[in-house]
Amino acid sequence: MRVLRAMFRRLTAGVIFTLLVGLFVLVVFWNRTVLSVPPGSVGVMWYLFFGGTRLTSPVVEEGLHLTFPWDRLYIYDARLQSRDEDFIVISQDGLQFRMTLTFRWRVNPNTTPALQKLYGPDYLESLLVPEIGSVTREIVSRYDVEMLVSDRRSIVGKEVYEQLVSRARANGIGAETALGDTKNMSHARANGISAETASGDTKNVIMLRDVLIREVDLPEQLQKAISNKLEQAQIVGEYKYRVERERLESQRKAVEAEGIRNFQETVTPAISDSYLKWRGIEATMELSKSPNSKVVIIGSGQGGLPVILDGFDRQTPVDQGAAPAAPPPPDSR
Repeated sequence: MRVLRAMFRRLTAGVIFTLLVGLFVLVVFWNRTVLSVPPGSVGVMWYLFFGGTRLTSPVVEEGLHLTFPWDRLYIYDARLQSRDEDFIVISQDGLQFRMTLTFRWRVNPNTTPALQKLYGPDYLESLLVPEIGSVTREIVSRYDVEMLVSDRRSIVGKEVYEQLVSRARANGIGAETALGDTKNMSHARANGISAETASGDTKNVIMLRDVLIREVDLPEQLQKAISNKLEQAQIVGEYKYRVERERLESQRKAVEAEGIRNFQETVTPAISDSYLKWRGIEATMELSKSPNSKVVIIGSGQGGLPVILDGFDRQTPVDQGAAPAAPPPPDSR
């Protein structure tokens, strides 16, 4: 009986000691064994004894996960990200200046293990920025600086984007529309199919949305020269519009003169001397009906028309406010 009690005590002490050691290990390695993936992120496991980063392994989804303390979990932000970067470029006319680009991208969750194995968490400095800078310098060297400071510089930004996501370049950067369907990816993972096989996209690790030219920093003298040139171009355009307006005005006047000439050619044959004499008699009769006094001058020559000049009405009332006339002076006789 005593032997059983001694064995039970030793067993209890061993269990307690084991639990205490396990609790100590859990507390010490809590941050290495209990890991969480935040919202909008994906994780990639690195196994110490199982081949490191395995490209065929699915990414670790959001939530809480238990791992061995000797393994590591790398977390990548899968949301849309943006960055402004300055590049020194040279235009076609040999001018060197600074250009600020804004580019937006997101990590391809289907190929995050490849991103971890090939580039690592510092992929922005080792992949995106150098590649965008190289393509930007190549594209800008084809254009004059005037185009880069005008409203047409969006064409340059679009060309830079298309060159970056081109399949022929094979730089690991693709268009955002190339991202696989989330539902199909979830279904493939549930059936044990790798993310890369389900998506069919085994090369692009970065999904680029757009590249925008934010600012072109030119020397002050060059900016003034370009501004003056653009101003003169606007003045030339204004004069062109003025010349066009005067040309149209000349055409309008020519059409108007043609209309007047046609009218005169149509009306003149119908006007005779008898018609003009009759119209003069009618006008004289209308003037004779006026109640005012008149002076009539008989026209000279054959068919001369009388001319009537209006006189003053003899019954014109006297102004009531006028002063009375002075009496005549007395007769000196």
